[in-house]
Amino acid sequence: MKSDTPARRPRGTVKLSPQLERRRAIRKEKRHEFLVQVWRLFALVFCSTALGWLLLRHGWTLAGSRQIDVAGDTGISPELVAKVAKIRFPQPLLNLSPTELEDRILRNLPVSAVRVERWAFPARLQVELIGQLPVAHATRQRNTRWEKGMVDDRGQWIQPNPDAPNRVPSSGITVEGWTLNSRDTIAELLSRRNAFGDNLKTIFLHPDGAISLDTNHLGWINLGSDIDQLQDQIAAIDQLSKTMPKHLISKGKATIDLSNPARPELELPVKPAPKGQQAGIPDRMLRNRD
Repeated sequence: MKSDTPARRPRGTVKLSPQLERRRAIRKEKRHEFLVQVWRLFALVFCSTALGWLLLRHGWTLAGSRQIDVAGDTGISPELVAKVAKIRFPQPLLNLSPTELEDRILRNLPVSAVRVERWAFPARLQVELIGQLPVAHATRQRNTRWEKGMVDDRGQWIQPNPDAPNRVPSSGITVEGWTLNSRDTIAELLSRRNAFGDNLKTIFLHPDGAISLDTNHLGWINLGSDIDQLQDQIAAIDQLSKTMPKHLISKGKATIDLSNPARPELELPVKPAPKGQQAGIPDRMLRNRD
């Protein structure tokens, strides 16, 4: 005898409708496609990064100085720029620091300004130089040795380079003892050199800050160390060069103290003793003895 009660399904099993099974299959397929797309994207990014790195590292490379473009009226060659900038070929372009290259060029070439740029297409180095116009010769002390160079009208040091087309100073003036802190003073004296006529020969900058001038006409001039009086001192020199009697000038052998420009002091050279005069005895004492 058969029972009319339907057969029970095993516990834990649920019969799904065809629509639900279809939706689950579609979701599974989309999830698989998403993972495939993510993997493809990852592979593409990895390959692009690797190829880009290889291109930057080995493709954009300076093979020689012909890939250095130098602009400006300095006459400095790309070979010299590469030498002073310490560029060794072949050199990956991205390994070069424009800031470091600018600093090396400024320290080793007679230029007042420099700008370095890296160009990728094609790979090259663009260097723009602004030359310095020397006004006077100069010396400075570096550690225990003295260096020879030049200065421009701003008092800036010009480092000569035997391989560069160095220009000749526009005057015969020499600055002895140049320091970084004395640039403004040097610039002021050089800009007012017309007040000395053609007499100014040497500007001495002493370690204690004092300034002395050597001139053809007025002789040795001490300015002291008070820079605030420099304008008044230059005006006093201009006035003295025009009004001082010729018999007091002694062909540039006198010494003028202008540490106080309101009260200049003149020291004349001591005349040699007359023939037969006893050495070391003043004229006044000899006259009294007579």
